[in-house]
Amino acid sequence: MTENETEHPSEIEATSVQVKDKETNKPVKNKNHKIIVAISLILVIVIAGGFYLAKEIQGVEKAIQLLVDNMAVRNEAFNTRINNQINEIEQLRLQLDVMEDSINSLYQQQPASNEDWALAEAEYLLIIATHRILLERDVDTALVAMEAAELRLRDLRNPDLIPVREQLVADINQLKTVNNVDITGLSIYLADIIERASSLPLKNVVLENTGAHDGQDESNKQEQAGSAWSNFISTVWRELKELVIIKHSGETRQALLLPDQEYFLYQNLRLELENARFSVLRRDTENLRTSINLLVNWLTDYFNKSDAAVENVIETLGKMSTLDLRPDLPDINSSLETLRAYIKMSEAGDNEYPDSGALPP
Repeated sequence: MTENETEHPSEIEATSVQVKDKETNKPVKNKNHKIIVAISLILVIVIAGGFYLAKEIQGVEKAIQLLVDNMAVRNEAFNTRINNQINEIEQLRLQLDVMEDSINSLYQQQPASNEDWALAEAEYLLIIATHRILLERDVDTALVAMEAAELRLRDLRNPDLIPVREQLVADINQLKTVNNVDITGLSIYLADIIERASSLPLKNVVLENTGAHDGQDESNKQEQAGSAWSNFISTVWRELKELVIIKHSGETRQALLLPDQEYFLYQNLRLELENARFSVLRRDTENLRTSINLLVNWLTDYFNKSDAAVENVIETLGKMSTLDLRPDLPDINSSLETLRAYIKMSEAGDNEYPDSGALPP
């Protein structure tokens, strides 16, 4: 170390830190130093940002990897489920094949044609027709069943069934000749007349007689009041005879009460209409005609025949009296017996068909 360096250390430091202007003796700023500081700050910021971005990128990579792993697990599960369903479908297909083979084997054991089924259906339809005729006297349902049986036999196109079809068609034609009565329609019509009975107009003469009869009853009451005790026994006897009415079987019925009041007349009319309706439901032709005759007499004697409603009721009741509620029905068992005879012969394998007159009873 020299003497100058030891004697002026402060000057050396000053020259290293700042430079003074020779003229003004003022320090000059070091521009290079500021640039270095700025660059250093920028480098620090860039390095810090790089570290932050690196951490963020690592987090994103981990999240992406996690999603990829989850997708792989789900894909594997989905593939497993698809494989299981494919296996189940294959098992079902095998079962269907087994069932198809079983059905084919059963079908091969049965006869090649469906004649047995058709004959069984026709027999069942004829049984229904017979029951409807014998139990319910239902001609319409029996006709439908017999026509369906004939159509089923016709579709077989078997010449051996011609005798059976001939007998069936003959029974159908006989059943069509029956004058079938609409029991339900008659019952509904009578119920409607019962509802409208109170609206039927009376004759003016009946109304006047009713008023005169009321006045006569009033005068009779006044006369009887004077000698009540003397006529007590005869009055009681007369009242008892009016209350009790003895009727014989088959005798034409009379009104329960004389039509001295409108109320009793309409009530008697309704009661007789109800009796006629009950006779229709029971298919009792005799009682129906008796009730109709009595109703027509009442409507003619007490009601206004010039009214359209009264005239219509009288005309309809007159047509109803000509009906037979229980007509004679033909015997249709021959069709069923003929079909059963053919079934027995076909089961026995006998091709020779017997004569219809030699059928068992």
